[in-house]
Amino acid sequence: MELREGRWFETIVVEADTKAELTKRVAAVKRTLKQLERERPKPRRMPGEGSIFQRGDGMWVGQLELEPPPGGGRARSKPVYSKDRATVVKKLAQLKADLAKGMRQLDQQLTVAEWLEHWSTEIAPGKVRPHVLKSYRSAIRTRIVPAIGTRKLSQLEPQHVRHMHKHILSSTYTRNGQQHPYSTRSVEEAHNVLSAALGDAVSEGKAHRNVAELVTRPQVLSESHGALTSEQARAVLLSALREPDPLVTRWAAGLMLGGRQGELLGLQWDRVFLEDGSLDLAWQLEWLPLKKGAEPDDPKRFDVPAGFEHVPLWRGAALTRPKTSASQRVIPLPEPLAAILEVYRETWQPNPWGLVWVAQGARGQGVKPISDVLDRKGWKKAQQRAGISEPVDVHAMRGTTATLLLEAGVDARVIQAILGHASVVTTRGYQRVDLALARKALGNLHGLLDLGEMSQPEK
Repeated sequence: MELREGRWFETIVVEADTKAELTKRVAAVKRTLKQLERERPKPRRMPGEGSIFQRGDGMWVGQLELEPPPGGGRARSKPVYSKDRATVVKKLAQLKADLAKGMRQLDQQLTVAEWLEHWSTEIAPGKVRPHVLKSYRSAIRTRIVPAIGTRKLSQLEPQHVRHMHKHILSSTYTRNGQQHPYSTRSVEEAHNVLSAALGDAVSEGKAHRNVAELVTRPQVLSESHGALTSEQARAVLLSALREPDPLVTRWAAGLMLGGRQGELLGLQWDRVFLEDGSLDLAWQLEWLPLKKGAEPDDPKRFDVPAGFEHVPLWRGAALTRPKTSASQRVIPLPEPLAAILEVYRETWQPNPWGLVWVAQGARGQGVKPISDVLDRKGWKKAQQRAGISEPVDVHAMRGTTATLLLEAGVDARVIQAILGHASVVTTRGYQRVDLALARKALGNLHGLLDLGEMSQPEK
């Protein structure tokens, strides 16, 4: 027995009376050894295990099996070569060490588009809310993939991220049949989505680094939602009351309560306490993605993660919980708003979900929850009817409420509690705001708006 080139060898002695007989016996021994080698059970190699063999040309080859690519598929292996077996042993050991340290050998064929598809369907859904995931997928499809989708994930560099920024700013999208340029906000959104996906790629061993973190985020130009003045807000409400606008109470609630769009559109009568002068914003209306081929009335039709709390309403509409505990709040009803809600309830059109506000469906379809698109159109029309030449976005109602409350001298902590701002926790420390104090604050808002006509609406 002797050691040669890192392997042990045993010499088998074969004896015979003649050379011809010796040749036959040696051949028989070789056949027996080969048969035993074939019959010897070989354990299946797992990812991270290696093998060494010698090719017919004398070159030694070491192979390390890698994990299958995202979404399944055939596993690949990473080879190392050398004319010297000992060198191959060292190279293979280094590959194994890299694997143990988390520096996995990357799939050289995996593209950015392939990883983003895997990430957006298998990883991101468990981390973000459905409407956020929808925006992620939109950014991936319309901005990231067209710019860098074909590049190999393992070869992605900072300059490619900067190229993506430039590509988006030089591109356009179609809305209402017209081409519009992407904004700096759109670039920032794409950058953030890419960074999140690359961060998970590093954690999953599909990338060595997050190159998006090495690139400065684009400077975003200010895109304020704006706000109405007290005179404009008063004009909107009074003109809607005189029209009459069936959603006048919706606009009044938006301006006088500062509720988020989904919170108010998802408000149900069993959470409106007219006698106590308060309402509960524990749920919000959200339009969720549907599973492919799902029936519109299937209770399990929504494509959401397991455990996601929701109450199905109509087709893609559902009630969901607000994101933060600060958003799940009970707020007071100002007297004029309570008064017009009381009158509105007497003429309110019943619906299966008990929603305070609904929209008329197509002919013969009854009513349906109000979509954000219909809500925006109605709000714009209400402002134009009041003579506002430059209407503000529907989200500006919250800004209007905050501005008017500040103008009325209300403390910032009270405003944050009324509006459900999570910044109460992160910036100034959470302090419970008494409902009576909040009611007094909204009473100040009533005085500022001078809505005498709305306090005593005609039945």
